[in-house]
Amino acid sequence: MVNFLQLKGARPAAAAAAAAALLLGGGAAVSAYWGTAGSGSGSQTAGQLQVLTTEALTQPASGQQPIAPGGVADAAVRVTNPNPYAVQLYSVASAGPATADAAHPQCVTTGITFQNPAAPLAPTATVPANASLTVVLPGAVAMDLTSDPGCQGASFRIPLTLEVRK
Repeated sequence: MVNFLQLKGARPAAAAAAAAALLLGGGAAVSAYWGTAGSGSGSQTAGQLQVLTTEALTQPASGQQPIAPGGVADAAVRVTNPNPYAVQLYSVASAGPATADAAHPQCVTTGITFQNPAAPLAPTATVPANASLTVVLPGAVAMDLTSDPGCQGASFRIPLTLEVRK
């Protein structure tokens, strides 16, 4: 036998419907659904990536000869990350023509080209937070046969663009 308690002010039809739902459902489970609607706004300021600096290392890699006309060499690039988080060096690309050092003014046509490695770099290179990392790009620098004779013994500046990702 089921006893119903009727609350003061409750509608008899609503109480009967609730009782029928309990009887038909076996009274084993009860579920409820609350819905609401609303609107609002929020804001947040994105952090800003500090500029990374690069430095090309002028010394040939251990066991490597200086570049000569018709030859290739590795590019060794030191990347300094001033950010408080690590970044992944995603790509390195040429950003203009190579120039010889000031001690070689007769080296007008350098013949130097930078061979952009495929992106993303493989293997990946992660520059730690507030640190530097030297990345060696095998065979990335070439010198063709158009180099001026005044380029002998010169060091070259190769402007590069780096793409990093957090």
